[in-house]
This record gives sequence, C-alpha cells and structure tokens, in this order.
Amino acid sequence: MKLSANLSLLFRELPLLERFAAARAAGFTAAEVQLPYEHPAAVVAAAARTAGLPVVLINAPMGEDPRELGLAARKDCMAACRDSLHRAAEYAAALGAPRVNVLAGRVPAAQRDAALRLYAVNLALAAEVLAPAGARPLLEVLNPMDAADYCVPDFDLAWQVLADAGGAAGLQFDVYHAAMIGLDPAREFDRRLSRIEHVQFADCPGRHEPGTGKLDFARIFAAIEGSGYDGWVGAEYHPQGATATGLDWMPAVTAVKTFRE
Repeated sequence: MKLSANLSLLFRELPLLERFAAARAAGFTAAEVQLPYEHPAAVVAAAARTAGLPVVLINAPMGEDPRELGLAARKDCMAACRDSLHRAAEYAAALGAPRVNVLAGRVPAAQRDAALRLYAVNLALAAEVLAPAGARPLLEVLNPMDAADYCVPDFDLAWQVLADAGGAAGLQFDVYHAAMIGLDPAREFDRRLSRIEHVQFADCPGRHEPGTGKLDFARIFAAIEGSGYDGWVGAEYHPQGATATGLDWMPAVTAVKTFRE
C-alpha cells in the first residue's frame, strides 16, 4: 500500500515546511496538506521536493472561516467558491498534486436538497478549473457528530452528488468518518470502490493512530489492498503524542501481506 502522511495533522511538533523531511524519514512516501496556503506555493513545493516527498492531495481553500468546512454547496458563497478553486489550481499546479478535496460547507437541513444540487454544479466547475493543473476534485463525507450540518453527512448522498456531477469528481473515502456514521469501513470501502480516488484513515473513537480505538485495521487494510485499489492511503489522524512515537502500526501496513485474508 502507498502511504501518505497528512502534514496538517501529523508532525505538528514541527513547522509545516519541516514536516516533509520528518515524514520522509519516518517512511512515508507521499504527503497531503489540507491547507498549504500559509506559504507561497513555490516555497511549499521546494520543501516537498527537497524531502523527496510528492504532494498527492490538498484541500481547496475554505473561505474566511474554516470552521464552516467549505464553500461549494453554499449559495451565499458562489464568488468565494470560484476564487477558492482558482487558488487551489495554482497550488495543485505548483505542487504537482493530482487531487483536490473540495469541501461542501455547512448547510441547514431545510436547504440541503438545493445545496446538494449546487455542490454537483460546483464540482463540475472545479473539474474544469483544475484540469489545466492536472488535478481532479474530490468529495468527502464528514460525519455529523464531528461536523454538524455538513452538507454531505453520508455516502448515499455523496453517491447522488457524484452522479449528478457526471463523473467530474471522485470520492475521498475516510475510514474514520465511515466508522463514526456507524458503518463497517471495510464493507463500505468495497461498496464504494468504483468511485474512490483517495483514502484516509484514523482509529475510532478518538481519531488517533491505529491501535488506539476499536477498529480492526488488519481487516480494513486487507480490504483496501485486496481490492486492487492503487491510489494513496493517507494517515490523517491526531497523534496522541509526538508523531514519531506513535508509528508502531506502520511496519505491518508496509508489509502488506500481513493483512491479506
């Protein structure tokens, strides 16, 4: 399996630009950065290149208040959404990032149907804006316990939006969010495989490293590896302590035969 480190959550004991080298030294072979926009794109790209760690995923900017969790399904943020997509394209091009997570935002339940239709339209727009940078947009499901009023709180709704977007976007499958919704992550991964273009994981509950919660990661990683999925699998969790001291799970994952059923 191809493991990427989400540098917005891992190695936070270091400044962002130093996390690339730390992740490479720890054995990761790629990086993800939720919001790289605190530094110029060229500076982030140079740090990644020096570390020999390609960037495989970024998020589109989420507006003035990141707690709103995105812009793409919010009718009141159309101009800001377009601006965020062009900003994401600039960074995707500089970093060589092939995937951009375009988050929908929080929307009152009474407005969800219209917001989902708008989200599909904006994902299609995102595909057009990102294409010259060699990138594709992704949709991610966020569980309603951690992200109240998020526009896409389950995979059935995500499936609907992706269909309405006409194949313009892929699914970012997060093991932790699937578990928080009450699903079996291995089974849901198999069920949604045809649209999955990126995977992330954390244990549940707690959203910490594998082995700190109740998830059977041997089974989950077996499902991913045995499926033929050839994309990146991102460690996106909150380390309980220093990141490097909580990587006991990595040797078994990289020796992927351990997880074959």
